[in-house]
Amino acid sequence: MDNTQKVLKLISTSPDYVSGEAIATKLQLSRTAIWKIVKHLQEDGFPISSKRHAGYYYTDTGKLNTFIIQQHLKKELRTQLSFEVHEKISSTSTRAKELAVHGSQTSPTVILANQQLNGYGRYGRNFDSPGTGIYLSILLKNPSTSLNPGLLTTATALALTLAIEKKLAVFPKIKWVNDIVLNDKKVIGILTEAVADIESQTISQLVVGIGVNYLTDPTSFPIELQKRAGSLRQAVLAQKVSRNIFIANILNEFFTLYAHYEDGAFLDEYRKRSLMLGKEVTLVQGNRKFSGIVKTIDDQGRLVLHDGTRFSSGEVTKTRLVTEKKW
Repeated sequence: MDNTQKVLKLISTSPDYVSGEAIATKLQLSRTAIWKIVKHLQEDGFPISSKRHAGYYYTDTGKLNTFIIQQHLKKELRTQLSFEVHEKISSTSTRAKELAVHGSQTSPTVILANQQLNGYGRYGRNFDSPGTGIYLSILLKNPSTSLNPGLLTTATALALTLAIEKKLAVFPKIKWVNDIVLNDKKVIGILTEAVADIESQTISQLVVGIGVNYLTDPTSFPIELQKRAGSLRQAVLAQKVSRNIFIANILNEFFTLYAHYEDGAFLDEYRKRSLMLGKEVTLVQGNRKFSGIVKTIDDQGRLVLHDGTRFSSGEVTKTRLVTEKKW
Protein backbone atom coordinates (compact mmCIF):
# COMPACT_ATOMS: atom_id res chain seq x y z
CA MET A 1 0.00 0.00 0.00
CA ASP A 2 1.51 3.34 -1.03
CA ASN A 3 1.40 6.51 1.09
CA THR A 4 -1.61 7.93 -0.74
CA GLN A 5 -3.64 4.83 0.08
CA LYS A 6 -2.41 4.85 3.67
CA VAL A 7 -3.55 8.46 4.11
CA LEU A 8 -6.92 7.70 2.50
CA LYS A 9 -7.41 4.72 4.80
CA LEU A 10 -6.61 6.70 7.95
CA ILE A 11 -8.95 9.56 7.06
CA SER A 12 -11.85 7.58 5.60
CA THR A 13 -12.04 5.05 8.44
CA SER A 14 -11.78 7.58 11.25
CA PRO A 15 -15.10 8.38 12.98
CA ASP A 16 -13.94 11.94 13.63
CA TYR A 17 -11.51 14.53 12.38
CA VAL A 18 -7.91 13.35 12.24
CA SER A 19 -5.14 15.91 12.33
CA GLY A 20 -2.42 16.24 9.73
CA GLU A 21 0.10 16.02 12.56
CA ALA A 22 -1.32 12.69 13.75
CA ILE A 23 -1.23 11.28 10.23
CA ALA A 24 2.32 12.57 9.67
CA THR A 25 3.50 11.00 12.91
CA LYS A 26 1.88 7.66 12.22
CA LEU A 27 3.22 7.43 8.66
CA GLN A 28 6.56 9.13 9.42
CA LEU A 29 5.98 11.79 6.78
CA SER A 30 6.10 15.57 6.91
CA ARG A 31 2.90 17.59 7.38
CA THR A 32 3.60 19.21 4.00
CA ALA A 33 3.68 15.76 2.39
CA ILE A 34 0.34 14.92 4.03
CA TRP A 35 -1.19 18.18 2.81
CA LYS A 36 -0.07 17.44 -0.77
CA ILE A 37 -1.47 13.90 -0.63
CA VAL A 38 -4.82 15.12 0.72
CA LYS A 39 -5.00 17.78 -1.99
CA HIS A 40 -4.38 15.11 -4.62
CA LEU A 41 -7.12 12.91 -3.14
CA GLN A 42 -9.56 15.81 -3.13
CA GLU A 43 -8.77 16.49 -6.78
CA ASP A 44 -9.57 12.84 -7.50
CA GLY A 45 -13.02 13.36 -6.03
CA PHE A 46 -12.62 11.90 -2.56
CA PRO A 47 -14.89 13.89 -0.21
CA ILE A 48 -12.31 15.03 2.34
CA SER A 49 -12.97 18.28 4.18
CA SER A 50 -10.56 20.17 6.42
CA LYS A 51 -11.10 22.23 9.54
CA ARG A 52 -8.58 24.48 11.20
CA HIS A 53 -7.20 23.03 14.46
CA ALA A 54 -9.19 19.81 13.85
CA GLY A 55 -7.77 18.22 10.73
CA TYR A 56 -9.37 16.18 7.99
CA TYR A 57 -12.76 14.50 7.84
CA TYR A 58 -14.20 12.02 5.32
CA THR A 59 -17.89 12.16 4.40
CA ASP A 60 -19.05 8.95 2.74
CA THR A 61 -20.97 10.33 -0.22
CA GLY A 62 -20.89 6.99 -2.02
CA LYS A 63 -17.68 7.37 -4.01
CA LEU A 64 -16.28 3.86 -4.20
CA ASN A 65 -13.84 3.33 -1.34
CA THR A 66 -12.61 -0.14 -0.46
CA PHE A 67 -11.48 0.94 3.00
CA ILE A 68 -15.04 1.85 3.96
CA ILE A 69 -16.35 -1.36 2.38
CA GLN A 70 -13.83 -3.46 4.31
CA GLN A 71 -14.66 -1.63 7.54
CA HIS A 72 -18.26 -2.87 7.22
CA LEU A 73 -17.45 -6.42 6.22
CA LYS A 74 -17.72 -9.31 8.63
CA LYS A 75 -14.41 -9.71 10.40
CA GLU A 76 -13.50 -12.98 8.70
CA LEU A 77 -13.97 -11.45 5.24
CA ARG A 78 -11.73 -8.43 5.75
CA THR A 79 -8.56 -10.35 5.03
CA GLN A 80 -10.08 -12.92 2.68
CA LEU A 81 -11.23 -10.65 -0.17
CA SER A 82 -9.18 -8.78 -2.73
CA PHE A 83 -10.57 -5.66 -4.41
CA GLU A 84 -10.09 -3.92 -7.71
CA VAL A 85 -11.87 -0.59 -8.26
CA HIS A 86 -12.37 1.26 -11.55
CA GLU A 87 -13.89 4.64 -12.30
CA LYS A 88 -14.89 3.41 -15.77
CA ILE A 89 -14.52 -0.04 -17.26
CA SER A 90 -15.95 -1.99 -20.16
CA SER A 91 -17.51 -4.56 -17.80
CA THR A 92 -16.62 -5.86 -14.36
CA SER A 93 -17.37 -9.42 -15.48
CA THR A 94 -15.18 -9.06 -18.55
CA ARG A 95 -12.39 -7.88 -16.27
CA ALA A 96 -13.00 -10.82 -13.91
CA LYS A 97 -12.61 -13.24 -16.81
CA GLU A 98 -9.38 -11.50 -17.84
CA LEU A 99 -8.04 -12.06 -14.32
CA ALA A 100 -9.20 -15.67 -14.46
CA VAL A 101 -7.13 -16.28 -17.59
CA HIS A 102 -3.99 -15.14 -15.79
CA GLY A 103 -4.93 -17.33 -12.82
CA SER A 104 -2.87 -15.31 -10.36
CA GLN A 105 -5.52 -14.60 -7.73
CA THR A 106 -5.38 -16.73 -4.61
CA SER A 107 -8.48 -15.35 -2.88
CA PRO A 108 -11.95 -14.26 -4.00
CA THR A 109 -11.60 -11.04 -6.00
CA VAL A 110 -14.25 -8.32 -6.10
CA ILE A 111 -14.17 -6.03 -9.13
CA LEU A 112 -16.10 -2.77 -8.74
CA ALA A 113 -16.81 0.04 -11.16
CA ASN A 114 -18.49 3.40 -10.85
CA GLN A 115 -19.58 3.08 -14.47
CA GLN A 116 -19.60 0.33 -17.09
CA LEU A 117 -19.26 1.21 -20.76
CA ASN A 118 -20.34 -2.21 -22.04
CA GLY A 119 -22.20 -3.83 -19.19
CA TYR A 120 -24.14 -6.93 -20.20
CA GLY A 121 -26.71 -9.35 -18.89
CA ARG A 122 -28.07 -12.66 -20.10
CA TYR A 123 -27.66 -13.45 -23.79
CA GLY A 124 -25.24 -10.53 -24.08
CA ARG A 125 -27.98 -7.94 -23.64
CA ASN A 126 -26.83 -4.44 -22.79
CA PHE A 127 -27.12 -3.48 -19.10
CA ASP A 128 -27.39 0.30 -18.76
CA SER A 129 -24.68 1.29 -16.25
CA PRO A 130 -24.59 4.99 -15.32
CA GLY A 131 -22.51 6.29 -12.40
CA THR A 132 -25.42 5.96 -9.96
CA GLY A 133 -25.60 2.18 -9.71
CA ILE A 134 -23.59 -0.66 -8.20
CA TYR A 135 -21.68 -2.81 -10.64
CA LEU A 136 -19.61 -5.62 -9.20
CA SER A 137 -18.34 -9.02 -10.17
CA ILE A 138 -16.94 -11.66 -7.85
CA LEU A 139 -14.27 -14.00 -9.18
CA LEU A 140 -14.20 -17.31 -7.30
CA LYS A 141 -12.34 -20.57 -7.45
CA ASN A 142 -14.78 -23.37 -8.16
CA PRO A 143 -14.80 -25.43 -4.93
CA SER A 144 -16.02 -28.63 -6.59
CA THR A 145 -15.58 -30.70 -9.73
CA SER A 146 -19.07 -29.78 -10.93
CA LEU A 147 -21.30 -26.73 -10.91
CA ASN A 148 -25.00 -26.20 -10.33
CA PRO A 149 -25.50 -22.70 -11.77
CA GLY A 150 -29.15 -22.74 -10.68
CA LEU A 151 -28.18 -23.03 -7.02
CA LEU A 152 -25.44 -20.40 -7.25
CA THR A 153 -27.70 -17.89 -8.99
CA THR A 154 -30.61 -18.49 -6.63
CA ALA A 155 -28.30 -18.16 -3.61
CA THR A 156 -26.99 -14.86 -5.00
CA ALA A 157 -30.55 -13.62 -5.55
CA LEU A 158 -31.47 -14.44 -1.96
CA ALA A 159 -28.33 -12.72 -0.65
CA LEU A 160 -29.22 -9.53 -2.51
CA THR A 161 -32.81 -9.66 -1.33
CA LEU A 162 -31.68 -10.07 2.29
CA ALA A 163 -29.30 -7.10 1.96
CA ILE A 164 -32.17 -4.94 0.65
CA GLU A 165 -34.55 -6.05 3.40
CA LYS A 166 -32.03 -5.43 6.20
CA LYS A 167 -30.51 -2.15 5.02
CA LEU A 168 -33.29 -0.49 2.99
CA ALA A 169 -36.42 -1.73 4.78
CA VAL A 170 -38.27 -2.70 1.60
CA PHE A 171 -39.24 -6.19 0.50
CA PRO A 172 -38.51 -7.12 -3.10
CA LYS A 173 -39.39 -10.35 -4.87
CA ILE A 174 -37.22 -12.72 -6.88
CA LYS A 175 -38.11 -13.44 -10.48
CA TRP A 176 -36.57 -16.79 -11.38
CA VAL A 177 -33.83 -17.11 -12.12
CA ASN A 178 -31.77 -13.94 -11.97
CA ASP A 179 -33.83 -10.77 -11.40
CA ILE A 180 -34.78 -8.87 -8.24
CA VAL A 181 -38.07 -7.02 -8.61
CA LEU A 182 -39.49 -4.15 -6.57
CA ASN A 183 -42.90 -2.63 -7.32
CA ASP A 184 -43.16 -4.90 -10.37
CA LYS A 185 -39.96 -3.52 -11.90
CA LYS A 186 -36.50 -5.04 -12.17
CA VAL A 187 -33.98 -3.33 -9.90
CA ILE A 188 -31.14 -5.90 -9.92
CA GLY A 189 -29.79 -8.33 -12.49
CA ILE A 190 -27.49 -11.29 -11.80
CA LEU A 191 -25.35 -13.22 -14.26
CA THR A 192 -23.36 -16.30 -13.26
CA GLU A 193 -20.66 -17.43 -15.67
CA ALA A 194 -18.19 -20.30 -15.64
CA VAL A 195 -14.52 -20.18 -16.65
CA ALA A 196 -13.33 -23.51 -18.02
CA ASP A 197 -9.87 -25.00 -17.71
CA ILE A 198 -9.18 -26.41 -21.18
CA GLU A 199 -6.46 -28.82 -20.06
CA SER A 200 -8.45 -30.48 -17.28
CA GLN A 201 -11.81 -29.90 -19.02
CA THR A 202 -13.31 -28.71 -15.75
CA ILE A 203 -14.89 -25.48 -14.54
CA SER A 204 -12.01 -23.90 -12.68
CA GLN A 205 -13.46 -20.52 -11.75
CA LEU A 206 -16.78 -18.74 -11.42
CA VAL A 207 -17.81 -15.17 -12.10
CA VAL A 208 -20.89 -13.78 -10.34
CA GLY A 209 -21.89 -10.48 -11.92
CA ILE A 210 -24.30 -8.13 -10.15
CA GLY A 211 -25.84 -4.91 -11.45
CA VAL A 212 -27.95 -2.77 -9.11
CA ASN A 213 -30.01 0.29 -10.02
CA TYR A 214 -29.12 1.91 -6.73
CA LEU A 215 -29.50 5.68 -6.90
CA THR A 216 -30.47 5.84 -10.55
CA ASP A 217 -33.46 8.07 -11.33
CA PRO A 218 -35.90 5.75 -13.16
CA THR A 219 -36.91 8.60 -15.46
CA SER A 220 -33.35 8.64 -16.79
CA PHE A 221 -33.76 5.17 -18.32
CA PRO A 222 -34.41 4.92 -22.05
CA ILE A 223 -38.15 5.15 -22.73
CA GLU A 224 -38.37 1.50 -23.77
CA LEU A 225 -36.94 0.41 -20.38
CA GLN A 226 -39.03 2.57 -18.07
CA LYS A 227 -41.99 0.18 -18.06
CA ARG A 228 -39.93 -2.74 -16.76
CA ALA A 229 -36.85 -1.23 -15.06
CA GLY A 230 -36.95 0.33 -11.61
CA SER A 231 -34.55 1.61 -8.97
CA LEU A 232 -33.83 1.39 -5.24
CA ARG A 233 -33.39 5.17 -5.20
CA GLN A 234 -36.42 6.03 -3.05
CA ALA A 235 -35.54 3.47 -0.37
CA VAL A 236 -31.85 4.44 -0.43
CA LEU A 237 -32.62 8.12 0.10
CA ALA A 238 -35.07 7.29 2.90
CA GLN A 239 -32.59 5.07 4.76
CA LYS A 240 -29.45 7.09 3.83
CA VAL A 241 -27.29 4.07 3.05
CA SER A 242 -24.18 4.78 0.99
CA ARG A 243 -23.08 2.59 -1.89
CA ASN A 244 -20.02 1.47 0.07
CA ILE A 245 -22.03 0.26 3.05
CA PHE A 246 -24.56 -1.48 0.83
CA ILE A 247 -21.80 -3.19 -1.15
CA ALA A 248 -20.33 -4.47 2.12
CA ASN A 249 -23.72 -5.89 3.07
CA ILE A 250 -24.10 -7.56 -0.32
CA LEU A 251 -20.76 -9.28 0.22
CA ASN A 252 -21.60 -10.25 3.81
CA GLU A 253 -24.86 -11.90 2.75
CA PHE A 254 -23.36 -13.50 -0.36
CA PHE A 255 -20.41 -15.15 1.35
CA THR A 256 -22.58 -16.36 4.23
CA LEU A 257 -24.70 -18.31 1.72
CA TYR A 258 -21.86 -19.18 -0.64
CA ALA A 259 -20.07 -21.19 2.04
CA HIS A 260 -22.78 -23.87 1.86
CA TYR A 261 -24.89 -22.98 -1.18
CA GLU A 262 -24.48 -26.41 -2.78
CA ASP A 263 -26.62 -28.07 -0.09
CA GLY A 264 -29.62 -25.94 -1.10
CA ALA A 265 -30.58 -25.31 2.54
CA PHE A 266 -31.33 -21.66 1.75
CA LEU A 267 -34.10 -22.49 -0.74
CA ASP A 268 -36.97 -22.32 1.75
CA GLU A 269 -36.11 -18.65 2.31
CA TYR A 270 -35.77 -18.18 -1.43
CA ARG A 271 -39.23 -19.65 -2.06
CA LYS A 272 -40.79 -17.26 0.45
CA ARG A 273 -39.57 -14.39 -1.70
CA SER A 274 -40.33 -15.91 -5.08
CA LEU A 275 -42.45 -13.96 -7.52
CA MET A 276 -43.17 -17.14 -9.48
CA LEU A 277 -45.02 -19.57 -7.21
CA GLY A 278 -48.62 -20.14 -8.24
CA LYS A 279 -48.29 -17.85 -11.26
CA GLU A 280 -48.94 -18.73 -14.87
CA VAL A 281 -45.75 -18.10 -16.80
CA THR A 282 -44.34 -18.17 -20.29
CA LEU A 283 -40.77 -19.41 -20.41
CA VAL A 284 -38.39 -19.24 -23.35
CA GLN A 285 -35.53 -21.72 -23.67
CA GLY A 286 -33.56 -21.26 -26.86
CA ASN A 287 -36.06 -21.32 -29.72
CA ARG A 288 -38.69 -23.14 -27.67
CA LYS A 289 -41.49 -21.60 -25.65
CA PHE A 290 -43.31 -23.19 -22.71
CA SER A 291 -46.32 -22.12 -20.64
CA GLY A 292 -47.71 -23.39 -17.38
CA ILE A 293 -48.38 -22.68 -13.74
CA VAL A 294 -45.40 -22.70 -11.39
CA LYS A 295 -45.68 -25.25 -8.62
CA THR A 296 -42.37 -24.66 -6.85
CA ILE A 297 -38.63 -24.11 -7.08
CA ASP A 298 -37.06 -27.49 -6.35
CA ASP A 299 -34.02 -28.27 -4.21
CA GLN A 300 -31.73 -27.85 -7.21
CA GLY A 301 -33.02 -24.34 -7.94
CA ARG A 302 -35.08 -25.54 -10.91
CA LEU A 303 -38.45 -24.09 -11.87
CA VAL A 304 -41.16 -26.76 -11.59
CA LEU A 305 -44.51 -26.49 -13.37
CA HIS A 306 -47.68 -28.21 -12.17
CA ASP A 307 -47.37 -30.78 -14.97
CA GLY A 308 -44.00 -31.83 -13.52
CA THR A 309 -41.81 -30.17 -16.16
CA ARG A 310 -38.58 -28.86 -14.65
CA PHE A 311 -36.32 -26.12 -16.01
CA SER A 312 -32.75 -25.50 -14.92
CA SER A 313 -32.38 -22.60 -17.36
CA GLY A 314 -34.52 -20.32 -19.45
CA GLU A 315 -36.10 -16.90 -19.32
CA VAL A 316 -39.54 -16.11 -17.95
CA THR A 317 -40.95 -13.54 -20.36
CA LYS A 318 -44.48 -13.29 -18.97
CA THR A 319 -45.97 -13.72 -15.50
CA ARG A 320 -49.71 -13.73 -14.92
CA LEU A 321 -51.95 -14.17 -11.90
CA VAL A 322 -54.04 -17.33 -11.96
CA THR A 323 -57.70 -16.35 -11.70
CA GLU A 324 -59.03 -19.90 -11.60
CA LYS A 325 -57.70 -23.35 -10.98
CA LYS A 326 -56.11 -24.66 -14.18
CA TRP A 327 -54.54 -27.93 -13.09
